[in-house]
Amino acid sequence: MSVHRLTSDKLHIILAPPCAGPTVPVAGAQPSAGELAPDPIQIDTAARTVSIDGRQIDIPRLEFDLLAHLVLHPRRAFTRQQLMAAVWPDCRSSDRTVDVHIARLRRRLGPGRRKLITTVFGIGYKYLPTP
Repeated sequence: MSVHRLTSDKLHIILAPPCAGPTVPVAGAQPSAGELAPDPIQIDTAARTVSIDGRQIDIPRLEFDLLAHLVLHPRRAFTRQQLMAAVWPDCRSSDRTVDVHIARLRRRLGPGRRKLITTVFGIGYKYLPTP
C-alpha cells in the first residue's frame, strides 16, 4: 500500500492488485535513492491493528486512535487541544490526558521506536517516520 499526500491534506490510498505479493525488504539493505524506507509502524484502520516492524501489537482503543491520527499525518505538529478534538471530540478531560497516552504509546513502541513520536516543545507532538 502506498499513501500520497494531496494538497487538500486528504489521504489518497492506492492498494496493490490482489495478485501482487508483498515485497519483503532484505535485512540490512538500504533503500535506493528514489525509494523510501518502509515505515516501521503500519496502521490498519479498518481492522484496527498496529504492526511494528512486521510484528502485530495489542493496543487499547484510545491509544490506537491517537497513534493512527499521528501516523496518518506524519511530520505535522499537533497541539494537545488539536489531538483531543481530532481523536476524542466528546472527551471532557484535561488536555494532559494526551500526555498520559503519549507516554503509554512510547512504552508500547519500545526503546528503539519510542522516538518516532516526538515532543514539539511549547506545541505538542508529531510523528516522525524514519528517514
